[in-house]
Amino acid sequence: MSGENLHIPNDKLAIGLGDEPFAVTHDLADNPLLTLDRIAELADSMPADSVEHNLGDVPDVLPSGEAPRLDLSPGEIARGIDTNGCWMVLKRIEQDPAYERLLADTLREATESMQAREGGVRRLEGFIFLSAPNSTTPWHFDPEHNFLLQIKGTKDMIVGDFPDPPTEDHELERYYGGGHRNIDFTPTDERTFPLSPGDGVYVPVHRPHIVRNGPAPSVSLSVTFYTAESEQLGLVHSVNSRLRALRLKPAPVGRRPALDRAKAKAWLGGRSIARRGRELVGSRSSE
Repeated sequence: MSGENLHIPNDKLAIGLGDEPFAVTHDLADNPLLTLDRIAELADSMPADSVEHNLGDVPDVLPSGEAPRLDLSPGEIARGIDTNGCWMVLKRIEQDPAYERLLADTLREATESMQAREGGVRRLEGFIFLSAPNSTTPWHFDPEHNFLLQIKGTKDMIVGDFPDPPTEDHELERYYGGGHRNIDFTPTDERTFPLSPGDGVYVPVHRPHIVRNGPAPSVSLSVTFYTAESEQLGLVHSVNSRLRALRLKPAPVGRRPALDRAKAKAWLGGRSIARRGRELVGSRSSE
């Protein structure tokens, strides 16, 4: 089946994406919003906390997430990606209306497919990755569904899995408790997706992956989204992390669905009360 920009296999749309990675194709490689000059303009216009960059020659495992950086402006890094050895990501590009429309058009078919599944698509976000030749994004996982679409250059997206459920629970609780999404081990069951312009890959929620860039500079567009189900997963792992810090032994996610829903509801309720308290304090201090 063909969408406006993104082409997802019919059998994958029929099951609402799911738990396994799979290859896709797209028509975005020549889109004028995704040229280096236009991306450099976007980079310079974005808030500082929406731009992240570092040198790209890092090890496969980098649990702290720390890497050396160049002292250049975002636009300078984008324009010099051919030679400066950097890796850069522009986060939440939907802040720009033109890119917001691009993301909506790209994910339209998936959005329609997911409408009756997992509570529908929520929080559609976009990220642009610029990678120097032979750079690496170390093993990590993400809290959202992700379509990574190759625009320029080549790279390998390698998707693995946690070795067992206890390790998965430990890593997700560590992350949702405030830790980094990078992991300090090599996952199992690795599957490699070679990407050239026009290729893409779907990566499910929380699946560990590593990205190895090819011999030329790379530009990739990551179109991500949450669902009611994926948001609940994060909330329950957050609750479990805090319960375990109190030396309790919470039930793993998925073992008791009714309890999972209760945990998510309680966590949201607690955040609402805390937010209301901050609002009251703020209003009193301004009187």
